[in-house]
Formats: sequence, C-alpha cells, structure tokens
Amino acid sequence: MKPSDFQKTVQCRFDCCLKKVVRGVLCDYRKELKRRKSKETLFCELPDIIIEKLAIWDKYDCNYTIFNVCGNDIRVFDDELAEALEQLSERNRDNLLMYYFLDMSDTEIAKIQNISRSGVFQNRHHALELIKNSLKEE
Repeated sequence: MKPSDFQKTVQCRFDCCLKKVVRGVLCDYRKELKRRKSKETLFCELPDIIIEKLAIWDKYDCNYTIFNVCGNDIRVFDDELAEALEQLSERNRDNLLMYYFLDMSDTEIAKIQNISRSGVFQNRHHALELIKNSLKEE
C-alpha cells in the first residue's frame, strides 16, 4: 500500500515541525553552555588562594600538639618540631613560641620573662641551635 498524498503531506509537516523543535532545543543548549562558560569557573581552574578561602579543614586533637604560653593555646602540627620543642626547657620553649607564633618582640618577651632583651635573644638563639641539633640527629 502506497501512502496517499495527504498522508505524505502530514508526514512532511510533522518532520518539518520536529526538526524545528530539535533545532530550537539545540540552540537553547548552546546558549546555556555559552552562558555557563562566561559565568562559571571550574574548580580545577581556580587559583590555590581562592580554594584555600573556600576550603574547610577539620582540626582534630590528635593532629597537633598544644603548648600553652601566656594563656594562649599554640597548636604545632609538625610532630618532629613538637618533639624538639618538648625537649627544650620551659623558658626557651616559651621564648620561641612567643616570638614565632605570637609575634611578640624581644622587649615584650623580656618583660614577661623578667630578663634583659639581650638575654631573650641569646636564649632564643641557643634554643634554635638545640632544635637544629635534635632534628639533625633524627
């Protein structure tokens, strides 16, 4: 059986209509991709500075060692450094932690430890040498 002219006409109109719909969907899809490309950025393309601002890091007590200096808890994440700091005397350890972690000047540390400013510098220099030697041994 051959289709009639009417059936061919209906079929051609349907095909034409279907092709228009597919072209419209494809056009919309391309517009959406273009919009996304202009407005969105992939995570792999973000600089590390921005990722650090967006990131949330969990901090567990087992991941660091806490030293209490002047009422401040100082967390040291490096295990080797924490062991080396524990081997120092309390005065030398506090001196280093106040200087490097609390950003205190020699004068401020001297007032807290009741020693001269030059004594603070000498203690810190001696403590750094002890840490350097203990880390070399390991």
